[in-house]
Amino acid sequence: MKRALLLFSAICIVIAGFSQQRVPVSKELTQKSVVRTVNSVVDPAPPMVNSNYSTPGVMKDAKLLGDETEIIETIYDLQSNAALSSRFVVFEDGTMAAVSTRGVENPTGFAFPDRGTGYNYFNGTSWGPKPTARIETVRTGWPSIAKLGANGEIVVSHRSATAALVIASRPTKGAGAWTEQNFNGPNGTAIPQYLWPRMTTSGPNNEIVHLFALTAPAANGGTPYMGQDGALLYNRSMDGGVTWDIQHELIDGLGSDYYTNFSADDYVLAAKGNTVAMLSVSAWKDLFVLKSTDNGENWQKIMIWEHPYPFFDFNTTLMPDTLYAVDNSANLAIDDNGMVHVVWGVGRVARLAAAPPDPGSYNYWPYTDGIGYWNETMGQIPDNDNVHKTMMPEYLEELGMLAGWTQDVNNSGFIFDYEGTGDPQFATYRALGISTYPTIAVNGSMIAVAYSSVTETFVTADGTQNYRHIWARFSYDKGQTWGTFRDLQGDNIFHLYDECIYPTFAEDVTANGAFQMIYMADNLPGLYLDEDHDPVINRIIHNALNFTVGVEDQIKPVSGVNVSQTYPNPTTGTTQVTVELEQTSNVSFEIFNMTGQKVFEIPSRTMTAGANVITFDASSLTSGVYFYSVNTDGENVTRKMIVR
Repeated sequence: MKRALLLFSAICIVIAGFSQQRVPVSKELTQKSVVRTVNSVVDPAPPMVNSNYSTPGVMKDAKLLGDETEIIETIYDLQSNAALSSRFVVFEDGTMAAVSTRGVENPTGFAFPDRGTGYNYFNGTSWGPKPTARIETVRTGWPSIAKLGANGEIVVSHRSATAALVIASRPTKGAGAWTEQNFNGPNGTAIPQYLWPRMTTSGPNNEIVHLFALTAPAANGGTPYMGQDGALLYNRSMDGGVTWDIQHELIDGLGSDYYTNFSADDYVLAAKGNTVAMLSVSAWKDLFVLKSTDNGENWQKIMIWEHPYPFFDFNTTLMPDTLYAVDNSANLAIDDNGMVHVVWGVGRVARLAAAPPDPGSYNYWPYTDGIGYWNETMGQIPDNDNVHKTMMPEYLEELGMLAGWTQDVNNSGFIFDYEGTGDPQFATYRALGISTYPTIAVNGSMIAVAYSSVTETFVTADGTQNYRHIWARFSYDKGQTWGTFRDLQGDNIFHLYDECIYPTFAEDVTANGAFQMIYMADNLPGLYLDEDHDPVINRIIHNALNFTVGVEDQIKPVSGVNVSQTYPNPTTGTTQVTVELEQTSNVSFEIFNMTGQKVFEIPSRTMTAGANVITFDASSLTSGVYFYSVNTDGENVTRKMIVR
């Protein structure tokens, strides 16, 4: 018993060193649900008759504090229907480029005849003037940007009038005319065409273009394609988009044998070196990664969370319990070793058999809160005893997979401790939780995660809604432990009454000493495109998070020893731990169950300086959570592992 208590104490000390205690939302609030109708995402086309308009004045154009710059303005504020595309790129020389869906003209009826890609460029010293027009010659939306060749850039967006894609590129970043081409869908110029693209580039010279896009669903004038009302197809160019050697490929694991359909923006893309990864994210289907290590030639499907309701149907599928799920927002990054890291928002939804809602509608619980984290060493998330609660924040926290949540800003011991109207005290957007739209970037062993979270004490003038801020958190050991939470707007007087959403890290972090991010802010919670408020100016803002921001939060490694996460984790059999030593030491290895009982031991033995691999067979252990402890001369490191 004494040994168990010592182990428990050691674990608590480790956690206290890098974690701020999570204050739960009251049970009363977590039980509140909202009915939402499933509306197919429709991209409204501008009216055929031109209307008179005038460009609105800027509501807010103050000099921001710290490392922030306003770079794009837009009234059209729907930057994504779900997960965010790659809208920001950092080049090897420290220059940067950012894009967003921009529109300011004639917003009445969501017409926006000027809608298209707003683009800005940082030349290494300063950003250019805010754009006054789109880069395309036609009305477009939802752009992705990537490097192209030795010094160029490429942007893809969709053309709503024809449901085709528009690709704009130029050989010199930040300068020169854009070359524009249409990219048609699998039926040529006939429906179904493509919508909501995602694009990235890979290879030694960024010449290999990878493009995923959705065939137009029926709501957008399309017809089913290969059995799906919205099929997600892959395209590849080996020469920077001049020709395409792979077109309209339905990769194994994405077709109608696996999923009813895909929806607008419920997928996101990343690349590094020769590795490309696509993440599928939705409250209504599996959370998984498609990964290629040979520039798109072959793909592997890696399951993160298996949805308990295959082929979910909003008209017919009913549940016996509420379901904790992905909240429709997620992001991914690839580290220097080609390993994929994923973050997602946690939501809670249901179509309950006891009181089924109308066909085409569902219930969601807006006071659900959490940002999940996963990397490839963790394996598929093991099912909770109740599969409906596998994505429950408390369970993810137990597994070491919860990286973020809303903060008790005023240290009251409660979240949202003021009287509201009975409606949600914040805007939910098209995601379903308190903390949402996470983004992630990796630099060496350091990870930065940022997300939009409802923030206490920042309340609208009428006292009915909290504003969202962008919160950031760092890990210095590739996601094993996490540092202090940081409100990026909390100390900035120009953000006191701002709603901050859609954070996006650049995929690559250069030697300029910062994680580079953009996000969107305006002074009203909600979206004009969702008819939450009148049209206002939204500001796309660049923020540089210096590495030194979180240095004081760094997890201090035990002197002279570093212990890796078990791999694979979870494990069903043989697994490994790497112990890195600064000098030759005596090392022992022990495993304890949740009660502190020792279930496995490797007696002390001499290990040399450098990397030492411990291999052991966990097949005799029952399924559950365990702690493994590495003991050196007077030092101890304890970590968590999962046996399935």
